[in-house]
Amino acid sequence: MGAVTGERSAICAHDMPAASGSVAVRVHGSSESPYAVPEEDIRHDAPVRNQSTTATVRKVELILAASAEFERVVRQLPVDSWDLPTPSQISVRDLVEHVVVGNRFTSLLLGGVGREQARNMLTDDQLGDDPVAAVAESSRQQAEAFAAAPPEQPVPGPNGDVPAEAFLRFRLVDLVVHAWDLLRAAGLDETLDPPVVAGLSRVVEPHLDDMLAFGAYGEGPSDTLPPDASQQTRLLDWFGRRP
Repeated sequence: MGAVTGERSAICAHDMPAASGSVAVRVHGSSESPYAVPEEDIRHDAPVRNQSTTATVRKVELILAASAEFERVVRQLPVDSWDLPTPSQISVRDLVEHVVVGNRFTSLLLGGVGREQARNMLTDDQLGDDPVAAVAESSRQQAEAFAAAPPEQPVPGPNGDVPAEAFLRFRLVDLVVHAWDLLRAAGLDETLDPPVVAGLSRVVEPHLDDMLAFGAYGEGPSDTLPPDASQQTRLLDWFGRRP
């Protein structure tokens, strides 16, 4: 995304106020994700019997993994980096809060709360004294909300309803691209978890034109990448980043 203040996606910041019996996901640089959604929630109390249900489970697993990757990055941030500017043209702290607000906003919408009411519920500081805990808690809530929502469930967007499955794609991009933004801002190793990058690329590429049509991702693809560009570089370039 370009400047966060200019985002106009279905879950943009501009439209928001400034394990037992569970599925665990392995993530880059750790043994197991702390995120776990009860299996009965993911499977809706039924075994996986068809491609549609299997795809839903896989996408829930992907948002768990993307959430874990974002938390991994936040945990690495040096104490003196929180006021640094990011590629989103806001500070590291503000960008972390933007993602936390997005997580909570999405959970409320998927739970049936209206957009205006949800915005009003999230006007206070959303990080408190423990930003990592806020990231983990809000990410878990969001994953659970997506696990319980049918893919076709209408979610209120700024320009009308959006199917939950499409809404999920915007949230995945928010988590992964902003994780890279934080790494870039803090001068850390910018390598994202390859399975997360690959999974997100597969999910968004067929819908890339529709996502870019929201005008939420700065200049969008540069169309100047060499043929041997990495999958991470291509993914970031799609969404207006120039690694």
